[in-house]
Amino acid sequence: MNLEKERNWKFYPNNPQKTAEIAGALSVHPKIAAVMVNRGIDSVELAVSFMHGGIEQLYNPFIFPDMQKAVERIKSAINGGEAILIYGDRDVDGITAVNVMVNTIRELGGNAQWYVPADEGYGIHKDILTKYAAEGVKLLITVDCGISAFEEIKYANGLGIDVILTDHHEPPYEGVPEAYAVINPKSADSPYPFKDIAGCTVALKTAQVLMTAFSKEYNKEIVICYAEQKESDFSGFYVKLKNDINTGQDSFSGISGIKSIFKQASKVYTNNKELKDAVVKNDALLKDRIEIFVIHDFAGDENFEKKVLRSCKIKRNNEDLRMKKFFKDNLDLCALGTIADSMPLIDENRIIVKKGLEIIDSNPNARPGLGLLIEDTLVSRNIQYINSRSISWNVTPMLNSSGRMGRGMLSAQLLMTSDAFQAKNLYADIVKLNGDRRWLQSENVEQFNLLLNRQCDLKQDKVLIVDAANLEHGVTGIVASQMVKNHMKPAFLLISDGNEAIGAARSVPGFDLIAALESVKDILVKYGGHSQAAGFTVSHANIEEFKRRIKEHAEKHIVDFDPCESIEIDGELKISDISLDFYKQLDILEPFGMQNQRPVFCLKGVSVTEVAPFGSKYEHVKFKVSQHGSRNVQAVFWNHGDYSEMLRNENLVDIAFHMDIVGRNDKQIAQLCVIDVKPTY
Repeated sequence: MNLEKERNWKFYPNNPQKTAEIAGALSVHPKIAAVMVNRGIDSVELAVSFMHGGIEQLYNPFIFPDMQKAVERIKSAINGGEAILIYGDRDVDGITAVNVMVNTIRELGGNAQWYVPADEGYGIHKDILTKYAAEGVKLLITVDCGISAFEEIKYANGLGIDVILTDHHEPPYEGVPEAYAVINPKSADSPYPFKDIAGCTVALKTAQVLMTAFSKEYNKEIVICYAEQKESDFSGFYVKLKNDINTGQDSFSGISGIKSIFKQASKVYTNNKELKDAVVKNDALLKDRIEIFVIHDFAGDENFEKKVLRSCKIKRNNEDLRMKKFFKDNLDLCALGTIADSMPLIDENRIIVKKGLEIIDSNPNARPGLGLLIEDTLVSRNIQYINSRSISWNVTPMLNSSGRMGRGMLSAQLLMTSDAFQAKNLYADIVKLNGDRRWLQSENVEQFNLLLNRQCDLKQDKVLIVDAANLEHGVTGIVASQMVKNHMKPAFLLISDGNEAIGAARSVPGFDLIAALESVKDILVKYGGHSQAAGFTVSHANIEEFKRRIKEHAEKHIVDFDPCESIEIDGELKISDISLDFYKQLDILEPFGMQNQRPVFCLKGVSVTEVAPFGSKYEHVKFKVSQHGSRNVQAVFWNHGDYSEMLRNENLVDIAFHMDIVGRNDKQIAQLCVIDVKPTY
């Protein structure tokens, strides 16, 4: 028996007062409320927002410094009939970003062409720019790529192409390329309040402003006024907005002052019908400009003005049918891209993924290609729930497979087409490519593992660098991820191809890949990505120097990381808590992912019966647990069949677990998905 070393169970501190407040206000199980508090959702207001937040809580895209400049250029191109090229990355984030931008421009009557890299690999390529320039393209919009493409964008400028760069990757330390406009939340000059959005969401924000630019309210002054009547006059406060940016606010007392403010605006929203009647009494021209919105009495609340603005925004969103359709048409795409790119599922990412998955769940066949994919990967396998986990484990890997095999345009087209016959043919090609990808991945894993033992000292090296030749590209990132998981060290994998080697890197918490690549940028052809996942190209002549300098950097900056050191436990349950109702209450915390991890609970002092290893190599184990004579609850410990003997021999054990649900319809039961087991002391 080869059991893992015992892990430390780290319990979140109790906060009974805040837990009770949230549980009472939202009518949820106290253990569910405790999980919210553990995630930093420690007030009733935050909990309500977390559970029920909608698109009105998304940040204003006009906050991006170059946004209006970018959209004015796109608008001009649409109105002038110019050919516009959308150039995206070939992963799921990239292809969903391409879809969002292409669909929006075409919806507005524009001539949108698109390109996703094939065998030439990640990023912008000069030969592709030359080809499209010869075909008359004068405007290039990058999505999910371009922030490190200094030479390529300079080359595009020389061809007479304006470049609007939209990306979410880390900008190089020396700045950003000289594009016509740069939209990136991580740019040094960007005040955008949430930096960790996906490339598809940056595309969504740009497309949202583009839709707004063709509306009547674009660049017009809007006034939101909250008023109370006292005796025969009115007082309150007002906010002036242009493109939802606050351009001025003040309190008012008396109808004459507010009337002059109303006259300057193209649209006025007020909560007070008597104020509207009084204002328009002698000025009928103002009647059609003023609309009433209803707001609950928040008097005395410190967030009063914020809530007034939010209530008005909800009303305006509900009235704007074009924007409602825009979000319905695109949030599903952004949910796929955000999940696939492992973005933290907090803040507006949570709203985008939650609402996007609701759209997919309500009508998965709205996109014929996506409907086929969900039918094949979820429905046919009896996976009943469309959530972040089922999407990330089953749906997005299939979409990613074509890009990994150099044919990302297939998956982009699969999401774009409205033709069911074309979708069926495209999906058949993707299924075949996914089979090829699995074979290639297996081959590359075997070869890289052989080279790993020859080229690295697994005990001494703080970072793993493996250089291979004569291997196919496409799955290097997956292989690097497996290597990191197996050895818990950053991995840099290179495949030499002619005079250059193309590499992929994956990391562990605490080690920044972009900083590492920045330290050797003078010998790199190009590089880009995130702190935990990156790609790069280095000339064959510089590979040994690359290895030496990356190892030196790792010696100085690596952070010791032991994933077995602790498990964070959200709370202790009793067998009586394990139920379908409790599981359904857990659903309010979805979607789960980075920074909103699935809750981990524990049971202490349980008895184990019916231990049954299973799997082709008995690599898994099922068993049942009870507590002080209670009913039995089913548990499964995946990839830990070696615990079978321990489970049979221990009188009482403690179990750390996620909760799952298995079965269909009226035969559903709650099941424990075990993370760790240890004897009860």
